[in-house]
Amino acid sequence: MLVIEDDEEMRSLLSDFLQEERLEIDSAGDASEAFHKLVREAFDLIITDLRMPGLSGLDIIPKIKKLRPEASIVAITAFGSEDIHRRALERGAAVYLEKPLLFQELRRCIEKLIFSKTET
Repeated sequence: MLVIEDDEEMRSLLSDFLQEERLEIDSAGDASEAFHKLVREAFDLIITDLRMPGLSGLDIIPKIKKLRPEASIVAITAFGSEDIHRRALERGAAVYLEKPLLFQELRRCIEKLIFSKTET
C-alpha cells in the first residue's frame, strides 16, 4: 500500500495505523516521489490526499490509473465538496473520504477493496 500525503504528521498517522492493521506500507510526501515509487513497484492500494503542492491528488489519480490500472485508490481531503467528491470518483478513485478521517471507516473501505480483489 502507498500513502501519498504532503502533511508529515498525517502521513505518519496513516502509516502507523495501517502498519497496526498488518499491512505493508510505503509513503510519499508528494506526487513526484509517489511516481518514482509507482514506476518501480506495484501497489494494490493507494491512499492519496487531494490537496497537495504541485500536482494535486485530482491531477495524479488518472496518471496513477494509467500507470497502475489494477490499483485501487482512496482519495482523502480536508477540503471536500460534492464537486470534488464527484471529480475524484470520475477520475478513478474507488473511495472518497473527508478528514478528519474516521479510522474505522478507513479500515472498512480497505477491507472491502482488498476483499473485492481476492474475489476476481
